[in-house]
Amino acid sequence: MSTDGPHGRSPRWREWLSEFAATAILLLVMVTMFRGLFGAGSPLARAVPSEEGRLAVDAVVSGTTVGLLIVSPFGRRSGGHMNPAVSLAFWLMGALSGRDAVAYAAAQLAGSVSGVAAGRLLWGEQTADPAVGFAAIRASEGIPWTVVFISETAATALMLAAVTFVAARPRLAFLLPAAVGSVIAALILLVGRWTGGSFNPARQFGPELFSHDLTWLWIYLIAPLVGAGLFGLVRRRLPQAPPLPAQYEQALVPRTAVTRRAGQ
Repeated sequence: MSTDGPHGRSPRWREWLSEFAATAILLLVMVTMFRGLFGAGSPLARAVPSEEGRLAVDAVVSGTTVGLLIVSPFGRRSGGHMNPAVSLAFWLMGALSGRDAVAYAAAQLAGSVSGVAAGRLLWGEQTADPAVGFAAIRASEGIPWTVVFISETAATALMLAAVTFVAARPRLAFLLPAAVGSVIAALILLVGRWTGGSFNPARQFGPELFSHDLTWLWIYLIAPLVGAGLFGLVRRRLPQAPPLPAQYEQALVPRTAVTRRAGQ
């Protein structure tokens, strides 16, 4: 559990701002992608007319963007969570302080709103078109809310299981950005057709606010937190679970914490 300053109480503004910036960039990319996939007259929409093809593009772009942001200067400084569920799990596993977990979540949600706002400024009225919907994720028509809730919960837990499996093994840690991106892409392909595939409260928060359709927002906010909370609590109690090491900068633990631990 990490803290900074002589008394361990100094706010780590740079890490928090890095989470804000990374999440804002992520949502700007999502709005841009949705504008390309569903916007009227978009060449990409004509080139990829099928639902399966658009889902594949969503999966690849989402996973690649997250992976690149983890290794970006923002991700290297903060650990590249961009997801309140990830921050919650790492707090429960003792890899992040409670204050940082709260600050990260607030920064991520604010970044989500800012990223969508930037997309709105960049692409104009097309982002408000119902087909684009500010990049808000929607479950397929007729899918019960219970299925969406369980799917988002389970997918978040699976994502964290894969992330911590790689992160807890120093020999594999350099693969973490690629692993995170690949797992996100695979999960979107697996459940996205029916539930939309979010696994991230920040991914849905800004788009839903701008679209003014909050019917499903509570599911996309709460279900990933439930999955992360259950996973974090279970892993913390597993006696054989390897600890999350601090020998790398890109393994979802803030860089300042890595530097300090390495010197201990």
